[in-house]
Amino acid sequence: MEGADWLRTQLTAFGCSSCGNTYRRSQIRVLAHKEELWFVRLSCARCGEQTDAIVTIEVDDGDHAAIDAGELGSARVPLEVAGNSDTPVTADDVLAVHEFLGGFDGDFRRLFGEAG
Repeated sequence: MEGADWLRTQLTAFGCSSCGNTYRRSQIRVLAHKEELWFVRLSCARCGEQTDAIVTIEVDDGDHAAIDAGELGSARVPLEVAGNSDTPVTADDVLAVHEFLGGFDGDFRRLFGEAG
């Protein structure tokens, strides 16, 4: 199991930040990735919460992986919308993420501002 499939399996251990319900693989959408950074959308079937997250995967010398999922933001979405995962990613979506990642230096504190 490689890449996105492996990550989806690992993220099934995480729970919804709103209701605590764990995610199924089908509720985890990989939006983009660059090196060890993965952008994912987690959709909760129970409460309709959608969370976008940046996941960092670090592999040590013993080939053990550690996952850090920093939450970007979330939005409550009506269940009838949250259940519709048929909305395709457009070329503009891919281009926007590509352009962002091309210039992103990994400094999340600067990007989002210091939490105070």
